[in-house]
Amino acid sequence: MHQNQLLTSRTKELPARTMTMHHVCLVVSDIAATRDFYVNVLGFEEIHRPTDFVFHGAYFQNGDVEVHVVRETEPGRLARNTPGWEAEELRTGLCHHFAVLVDSFEPFLAAMRERGLERVGGPRVRDDYVEQIYIADPDGHVIELLCQHTPEAGHARRIEIFDLGIAVPVAPGYPVTDPRAKYGVLCGG
Repeated sequence: MHQNQLLTSRTKELPARTMTMHHVCLVVSDIAATRDFYVNVLGFEEIHRPTDFVFHGAYFQNGDVEVHVVRETEPGRLARNTPGWEAEELRTGLCHHFAVLVDSFEPFLAAMRERGLERVGGPRVRDDYVEQIYIADPDGHVIELLCQHTPEAGHARRIEIFDLGIAVPVAPGYPVTDPRAKYGVLCGG
């Protein structure tokens, strides 16, 4: 069977060829603290949640992104069962997380600073000029914030974070490479 025919036959066997992500569900310890974070740090709006649910929770939405949260069934269970990510795993994003595309990191980082919080990982600018940082909600759920740069701005930002000493490697155990050595210097760069 030809490669294209094989791919076409596999596609026809799938139950659905296109999907839309509906929501992420997180177990949390404190609905009020979670509400404050998702509404006042990430800019989500709290939306209607089915009233026939017998367990505590809340629904949040920002654009097409929905985050549903449910309160842990036993107080302290979440804290006793954390993944225990190493600092380097958090710093590089090699951990469970969900990601949202944003226009700028600054409003989110400013709201976090107001609460005495800092990012847990990043920054890194990928080869496609997407910058990544990682933040954590009150229960340690990691959220990746992505910001798309133009090639020129992405290259300049890659050099800036390297020179500031805050760029992170692609994964634990890998070095941070000087972007001038790897990608060269663009005009004016």
